[in-house]
Order: sequence, then C-alpha cells, then structure tokens
Amino acid sequence: MKQPAPGSTRHSVKYRGAVPTPILILTLCMALSASAAEVYTWTDENGVQHFSDTPREGGAMQALEVDEIYRPGSSDAYSAPEAGPEQPPAMPGQTEAETPKTAAEARREAMAKNRSQRREQQAETERLCALHRQRLEQMEPARRVLYTDESGEQVRMDDDQRMALIDESRAYVDQNCKG
Repeated sequence: MKQPAPGSTRHSVKYRGAVPTPILILTLCMALSASAAEVYTWTDENGVQHFSDTPREGGAMQALEVDEIYRPGSSDAYSAPEAGPEQPPAMPGQTEAETPKTAAEARREAMAKNRSQRREQQAETERLCALHRQRLEQMEPARRVLYTDESGEQVRMDDDQRMALIDESRAYVDQNCKG
C-alpha cells in the first residue's frame, strides 16, 4: 500500500470487522420497535395513575403487554374493522321493523312499490284491452245488438249507441293496446 505524502490530508483507512450500514440500521429499528411496545404503569402518592414507555426509577411499577400501538405515519394505525352498511341504532322499545331506514333502503322500497304499481296498471290495461276487443268483435259485424236492461228485459240497442260504443272501443284499443 502506498504511503500518503507528508502534509497530505488524504488517508486510506481500512476497517476490519465493521458492521455494514444496512444491517446496523435494521438492528436499531428492530430495537426501537421492540422497546416501544413496552408500557409501564404506576400510581403515585396522590393516587394518580401514570403510563410511560420508560421504566420508573426507584419505585414499584407494572409492565403492560400492548398488542397494537399507534406509530406515527403507519397506515394501519387505528384501522376500523370492516363492516356492512351502518344501520341506525334502534330506540329503546323499538322493534327491528320500526327502526329508521337508510336512504338506500328507502329508495329500494320506493322502486319496488313503483314496480308493483306499474305491474298492476299493466294488468288492468290488458284486461280492459281484452274487453274492448271483445266488444268490437261482437258489435262491428252485427246490425242488431240486444242487451238486458236493469229490469231483466231484452232491449235492442239503437244504431247511434252501437256506433258510439264501437268508436269508444276503437279509440281505447288504438291508444292503449299493443298489436
């Protein structure tokens, strides 16, 4: 090895047995995280309970086991448990059926109610379409239409009444019935 020139500030130093920097940093981090998990507690002469991560000098204390502790900058600190949609709490004496509904539940119920009403309206429209078509089948080809009045007698319908009923049925079928 070359010797430095006299007066030179450059020195060559060779370390033997030195710990590589990454291992040293890793060891220090593990030591710090292990010590942070220890919590000590004691009660002073005034009855006040104290908590600390460093042991008390010269006094009785108790070490506590801490499973999870908050570490600044950690993303999972105080993470909330995963749960379904939050339900409003029931009032005392209130059954589950009486609990207030969430906005989503109210929308679903309103949609189901609207769907049910549309189905009922559609069924009624189909029933009326069938009745008007039947009326047209009976009245259009016939010149004489007989019906039974309130007293139970058979009466002939005049042509004006018959044509008015035919026009009414045609208009209903054209406006409300498919095919």
